[in-house]
Amino acid sequence: MTIATEYAEYTIELEYDDVPEEVIDYAKKLTLDAIGISIGARSRAESSDSFVDGVDSLADGGEATVFATGERLEPEYAALLNGALIHSLDYDDTHRGASHHPGAPVIPAAIATAETVDRHVSGEELLAAIVAGYEVSCRLGQAINPESHYDRGFHGTATCGTFAATAAAGKIAGLDAEELENAFGLNGSQAAGSQQYLANGSWNKRAHPGLSAHSGILAVQFAEAGFYGSEAPIEGEDGFLNAYSDDSHPELATEGLGEEFELYRTGLKPYPCCRYMHAPLDGVFELLSEHDITPENFEGATVEIADAGIDLIARPVERKQNPKSFVDGQFSMPFGVALAVVAGEATVDSFIEWSDSYTEEFGRIMRATDVQSSEEVNEAFPEKWCANVAIETADGTYETYVEYANGEPENRMSWDDTVEKYEELTVDLPSGAADELLESVRSLETVAVSDLTAPVLEESRTEAVADD
Repeated sequence: MTIATEYAEYTIELEYDDVPEEVIDYAKKLTLDAIGISIGARSRAESSDSFVDGVDSLADGGEATVFATGERLEPEYAALLNGALIHSLDYDDTHRGASHHPGAPVIPAAIATAETVDRHVSGEELLAAIVAGYEVSCRLGQAINPESHYDRGFHGTATCGTFAATAAAGKIAGLDAEELENAFGLNGSQAAGSQQYLANGSWNKRAHPGLSAHSGILAVQFAEAGFYGSEAPIEGEDGFLNAYSDDSHPELATEGLGEEFELYRTGLKPYPCCRYMHAPLDGVFELLSEHDITPENFEGATVEIADAGIDLIARPVERKQNPKSFVDGQFSMPFGVALAVVAGEATVDSFIEWSDSYTEEFGRIMRATDVQSSEEVNEAFPEKWCANVAIETADGTYETYVEYANGEPENRMSWDDTVEKYEELTVDLPSGAADELLESVRSLETVAVSDLTAPVLEESRTEAVADD
């Protein structure tokens, strides 16, 4: 039996009642987080206008909702926009073992498909599809070997996300196992995502999960029409694992499938930046709160993280110490340290404000921040994305060790924390619509998908009447 066959059978057979209560609750939390980020990114991410205008030039109406605008498009285009917006602030969930962001491709593909199939899809059905998509995404991300995948220049959120979005959309669409296997076979030719965006802080990365969700829905539509896909698209001689990694682990692709839930091992982000920056930022804020550290007495910082994150947030040193854009700041540990010390926070708005222009003092702190690796943190990785942080001041040097960043499964964000983040991101929505959307997600197992999207659509209609 191929991996694609196992994924297809698992996905089709999974039922809401098969999923433990705590996993369902966490799936709702992840869904709320993703929707909130997509809404917040519309006004905060400078790439959003081009995404929206570009898709609008291609799409001409439909039945699937774009949460950030309230417009309705064909499912593949709504999923493209929602997926891109969810990832546009680098604020979305992260699976540590897979080292990628599973929610941005999966959740939009599931919701858009649910709004357009020829039946009323329940919240329970939607949650089961989201869980299935996460299970495919996270296991495939571990099987590809994230470090090798990165070394080859690939972005796992995009590549693994294409297969995962296919699983979620295929389950909602009602494919049988053979049809879904054919859809996976087609996506062996669609999984893509280059990390060249790091060279100039481009917007490619933000588009990746939207394109994955789009590809997933297209593959499902082709499969419904009888398309015959490649056999063994994942572990075949020229399949995903062999073509995209020099050191893959195929056994991890299905290990624990149906018995354990990788979705529950996915972390939420309290900071809008690369996940490798989170444990260090927690350490910096801890030292700032415990000692009288100010920009004036700050003399230097040393941050130790695993080798796997060094090229993402520490090199090349000159660029990381001189970021030129919001994206640059999101992937610069020196920027994160300076932001914490100078601004006293690391919110999405502060990242945007300070990456646009920073003071001489801010620049001095970045240049005085050294990011390196160590045997201790490398031995703990990837089970722990821990960090050592030391800050040198005129009054002495202070050190701390962060084992699990805030938001990791071992240190979960509470519902209150998640709702607070959601409310900060949805300030552009009238409070009534934001509150109604929040309550629909929190009680998703009791409502239909049409009820989930109703608050955004109602607000869109109200604005349209006002404009007339």
